[in-house]
Amino acid sequence: MRGMIKWRPFNSLLNNKDIKEIEKNRLKITKPIIMEDRIIEINEILTNALNNNLNIKIKHYSINSLKITTGKIEKINIIEKYILINKTRIYFKNIILVDYL
Repeated sequence: MRGMIKWRPFNSLLNNKDIKEIEKNRLKITKPIIMEDRIIEINEILTNALNNNLNIKIKHYSINSLKITTGKIEKINIIEKYILINKTRIYFKNIILVDYL
């Protein structure tokens, strides 16, 4: 037979850096759209947590992924539109879900 070609597995065709980049791009998500009723619910929970010094859990969008931050609200900046929890700045527009701990 003329020049039998050995089949290579998929991973050997690409270098390790390319595979990691493909995997990273596959895991990216787009920012979810929040309905107005959820925004009202988030506002009520944040107000109650701030007034009563309660621990909360915030699910928020951050650079193509969802993150969860827990703790007490340290500061709410109305002008720049963010909340400070455990020295983490979470902008209002990135909040997806808020719940009590």
